[in-house]
Amino acid sequence: VAKKQVEDGAHVIDINVDDGLLDGLAAMQKFVKIAVTDPEVCKVPFMLDASKFEIVLAGLKWCQGKCIVNSISLKVGEELFMEHATLLRKHGAAVVVMAFDEDGQAATEEEKVRICKRSYDILVNKVRFPPEDIIFDPNVLTIGTGLEEHNDYAIDFISATKRIKEECPFVKISGGISNLSFGFRGVVKIRESIHSVFLQHAILDSGMDVGIVNSKEMIAYDKVEPDLRELCLNLVFNKRAEATDEMLERCTYERAYLDAKKKGLALPKKPRGPMPKLPRKTFAYDNVTPVPATEPPLPFSDVAKNHVPNSYVNSALTHETIQAIRAKSSLTAEKRANIDYSQPTDTYPSAFPHFVRGRDSLREYITEMFTTKIAIYDGAMGTMIQNYAKRNKLDEEEYRGERFKDWNCHVKGNNDMLSISQPQIISGIYRQYLEEGGSNMIGTNTFSSTTIAMGDYEMEDYAYELNYEGARLAREVCDEITAKDPTNPRFVVGALGPTNRTGSISPSVEDPSARNVTFDELVDTYMEQIVGLIDGGADILMVE
Repeated sequence: VAKKQVEDGAHVIDINVDDGLLDGLAAMQKFVKIAVTDPEVCKVPFMLDASKFEIVLAGLKWCQGKCIVNSISLKVGEELFMEHATLLRKHGAAVVVMAFDEDGQAATEEEKVRICKRSYDILVNKVRFPPEDIIFDPNVLTIGTGLEEHNDYAIDFISATKRIKEECPFVKISGGISNLSFGFRGVVKIRESIHSVFLQHAILDSGMDVGIVNSKEMIAYDKVEPDLRELCLNLVFNKRAEATDEMLERCTYERAYLDAKKKGLALPKKPRGPMPKLPRKTFAYDNVTPVPATEPPLPFSDVAKNHVPNSYVNSALTHETIQAIRAKSSLTAEKRANIDYSQPTDTYPSAFPHFVRGRDSLREYITEMFTTKIAIYDGAMGTMIQNYAKRNKLDEEEYRGERFKDWNCHVKGNNDMLSISQPQIISGIYRQYLEEGGSNMIGTNTFSSTTIAMGDYEMEDYAYELNYEGARLAREVCDEITAKDPTNPRFVVGALGPTNRTGSISPSVEDPSARNVTFDELVDTYMEQIVGLIDGGADILMVE
């Protein structure tokens, strides 16, 4: 079904597994895992669509690239709405925000604008959700029902769309277009003609961006029969009191035509042809003069945005997860207490190019360094250890060292454990990077120091210590070299490498939905690695 939708011209695939007979949580995860491995399906973005947020979140964890989540709204209350939005922002997903609040669904133009503006202000100002990743759905409601109060629903949507885009810069507008014509079910030609007229004006006059449609059945505006187009215009814009009755009369005719046509041969499929290039509705913010960036994109926290220096007092980081990681580590109590790296403010002069931990903003320093000189980073530990082994004995015995001499499995090749068993080798390589290579930043010997990767050597319990020692050795050497020339401070880059598990593809040719690691397991293993690197004195984290 998904392949056929892409072939028929869909730009986004909407995945919804809501059904009373399905386990939605399991079905969403399995389908996404299969879909991301099919090149004909995954070449378009996915819209993960579910009535329960946990189902959406489960699918999001298995989806590569940028997804759209459908949907969240204020009907759950402002606190839960912000919680949902924060989780989606952390996953980098765009989000459809329905025009619902605690009092229900927005029906009129004013209600649509009010709820969307309130949602926008919360998302942008409180959650710091990127406005370009917000897609409002102001509710396409059914017209032609015979109830007078429903006759202006299409006009309200089109008018509200323009106002929302004016009052909420950079957002997109979406709508479920089939809702508009529910009153004429069973006659595709009539329904698609109504949709075509509605979309023509909603897009070109008001700036609508996204419509949930059946791409195969869509009719181009200029292909709608002139007399039918006039009926659609009367219905969509409520121009005549008789508009609904006239359209019902036309429906009766079209049904009779279809019944007669069934007795003939099937017609060949008409080629879609090139899509017309129509001008997009523009707004004032589209004409903003670009401002050159003076620094890399900032994270969302106030600390980052205000360039507050890192205190380097890691003992003050007392979140329960961090404390639990430290408590179960294999590190000695003495070393567990040695996790603070702040320096006296008068250690070095205050002006660039000097740097003092706890006094200066590393973000500001790195930005100035990158924009005023060629900075050098080095951290190819694998090749450096191989080169060392060519000149020196580095076999199973050396890998084990004194501490692991009785280890119960082979460990040769576990380069990361050398930070514990042969620290002088790793320190020597770090020193080569700095003294011979002239590096400004050096990567730690922690490329595989995760509980998952260490499972190959039955050393999962040593993950925190491996990261701590890998960073601590680099910290000591960087401080030693910096002291010789304070105008050229050196920085420790904590290296986070991939695990030996595949979260995005199946290890089984029989089951494309199978995975040998979960998203949450990856979160846990990288959390432990990061705590170890920071506690060991890393200045920067690099995801390799």
